[in-house]
Amino acid sequence: MSIGTSDAPVLKQIQDFIEACNGDGYVHKTSELGSIPVSLYTDDARLSAEQANIFNKAPVIIGHVSQLPRKGDHFTFDHLGQSLLVVRGSDGKIRVFYNICRHRGVRLVSAEGVGRKPSFVCPYHNWTYGLEGQLAHIPCLETFKNDDVKGRHLVEVSSAVSGGFIFVSLDPDHPMNMDGFLGELSEDFDALGLPDQAFFKQSVRKTKSNWKLIVEAFQDGYHVVRLHRNSVGPLFMDNVADTMRIKQHIRALVARNGFAQMCHDAPKDWDVRNQLSIAYFVYPNTIIIIHPDYISQLGLFPVSTDETICVHSCFLDEEPKSDKARAHFDRAFDIIDKEVFTAEDFFVCEQAQLGMKSGVNKSFPLSQHEVGLKIFHEIINEQVGDWPAI
Repeated sequence: MSIGTSDAPVLKQIQDFIEACNGDGYVHKTSELGSIPVSLYTDDARLSAEQANIFNKAPVIIGHVSQLPRKGDHFTFDHLGQSLLVVRGSDGKIRVFYNICRHRGVRLVSAEGVGRKPSFVCPYHNWTYGLEGQLAHIPCLETFKNDDVKGRHLVEVSSAVSGGFIFVSLDPDHPMNMDGFLGELSEDFDALGLPDQAFFKQSVRKTKSNWKLIVEAFQDGYHVVRLHRNSVGPLFMDNVADTMRIKQHIRALVARNGFAQMCHDAPKDWDVRNQLSIAYFVYPNTIIIIHPDYISQLGLFPVSTDETICVHSCFLDEEPKSDKARAHFDRAFDIIDKEVFTAEDFFVCEQAQLGMKSGVNKSFPLSQHEVGLKIFHEIINEQVGDWPAI
């Protein structure tokens, strides 16, 4: 599968990557990368600073428009320290509200997954709200003082849709400017067809590791053929990768075996999704991986220094048209979700977190194949402030 436009910024990075390679496809990186202090993964004060300066301010992806195809479709999202209600209204617009009744604060929706309703009724006293958040009905209204209940509509959270993804910001003082936030990633996402992807499947699990360790697992090509030797490793070249910072985001290219042929082909003949794995770090906590015939999106939400909620969503170019096609993507999802991400990537992140408790390591050295880790920590440190330099 190819990329849908010839001028997507990612294609320029691929061209530069090919030109920078020598005969065996290896890009020599000569910069000294230093090391990462272990305290960045274990310090409670550091995590508090990340939550205050990053997760409570930055636009964060919480879903995709394809999860809510019809009016009244909705789901809850509880991984940012607040209960949020994401709804497609009668006018077709997607809005995000605090999932809280304005009478006694009860959650309006507690069911998991996507549901559909014409309105939202509080289970406690049956206050009722429309799909646009308007207060529609109060039982025994005459028993209330009008000024106490007038205008008690659901409270909306700042949200936006870009690249097909639903972003929210919990900081009302910082308007969301998605073009300015995403930069050239917006062009990539359009070229890759992300706005038109179909939601297929999702898993939610807790991982006993710091959220940053999981981000790092998708920022280097150093581990791929080693850690994943019994799964996807044989599909990739060893240590043939390239990383680029884009505003507060990262785009990483990891060469599949077909990359060797790609280096000799004209751009019009590239089969990008089969020759390279493209992985995006979308600040502050999202990983998007472009596989050959589906897309993974991981949202990483810290619970504590050593616990993270991982939400893995799978998207397809179109809904499966047959039971055979659905079975194929079910198998593909299980392989990447259980055998690769959980059994390999998340497993070593948990083992690294356990190893930190020994106090043996005060820092982690970085090789020239781990430049993405350095870039990631520079981005995070820019937001958090005075912490040990990388």
